[in-house]
Amino acid sequence: MKTISIIQFLLAFTIGISSLFVLFKIISFSMKKIYKIEVENTAFAIFQTGIVISGSFILSSIISPAINAIRLLNPDNQFTSESLLSSFGYISIFVLIGLFCTILVIASGLIVLFQLTKVNEGVEIRNNNIPIALITVAMILGLSIIVDEYVGVLCEAIIPYPAIPKFY
Repeated sequence: MKTISIIQFLLAFTIGISSLFVLFKIISFSMKKIYKIEVENTAFAIFQTGIVISGSFILSSIISPAINAIRLLNPDNQFTSESLLSSFGYISIFVLIGLFCTILVIASGLIVLFQLTKVNEGVEIRNNNIPIALITVAMILGLSIIVDEYVGVLCEAIIPYPAIPKFY
């Protein structure tokens, strides 16, 4: 039991750090490139904080399916190279799904918000407009909170659970 607990902690920590780092770099690079944000400002820092929190909500939902895959593929803590490789494959797929869904939620949230308002939020964030940054972050966080559980359900559906016999 101790082995699986250590693996769970290391898995959550590794997925969290690496995924949030990749997400932060992708979104920051995109915003800087599209809106020519050259100087760090408070509005952009608020926006980046919202991105990290948003990603944390969604990516946290893939941890449970990853642990379930490890438990299913390694019964009785009997770790073999084949079962570890299969577990790693499932975890990699879950991380990719989590990152894809996170980027999709952020991008769609930004597109919808940008279309609903007459304000160019990217330019306003570049101009250090803090209220616009807060509204943008609220939109992204709201979508992330709504979607996070379903990303976990999507990952859980991929796990090859054994069929349960029907008694009727």
